[in-house]
Amino acid sequence: MIPPSDMPQLLSYEDRWQPGIAAVIKAVYDEYRLTWDPDDYHRDLYTVQETYIDTGGFFSVLVLADHVIGTVCALDRGAEAEIERLYLHRDHRGRGYGRLMTEHFLNWARVTGHPKAIAWSDKRFNDAHEMYKKMGFTVVGDRVLDDPDNSPEWGFELDLSKGTP
Repeated sequence: MIPPSDMPQLLSYEDRWQPGIAAVIKAVYDEYRLTWDPDDYHRDLYTVQETYIDTGGFFSVLVLADHVIGTVCALDRGAEAEIERLYLHRDHRGRGYGRLMTEHFLNWARVTGHPKAIAWSDKRFNDAHEMYKKMGFTVVGDRVLDDPDNSPEWGFELDLSKGTP
């Protein structure tokens, strides 16, 4: 049996987590050789309270041994809840933590009355796409993101009005 101290905890955003948030997301960007842009595209990671929480969304961190290993947040888009910044450090993948964070998002979306959940995901993140599909999301489109790399993304959607998939 794994001692509880060896299990990550999903915690609500606090200012003390901000450096870890940026670090884990930057690590994923480095892994995929993507451009880090703290002054523009990643500015939201330095204004979490204003960008996510004060606008009706949330931001949570997955913490292990006082280190951020994952992130998940959401934006309230009216009838749609959009999952944002779902990232997990490569050393902790394959253990169900991405699904845990996505379920956290879906619970928030249901509790706040959103009939639809949406996700946009870089086309390089194949494991995330498979997870979304296993959770009942369907691919609804694609786009090119206005980021420094002009990243191609898949769009996913889940109808929450039908209950839990």
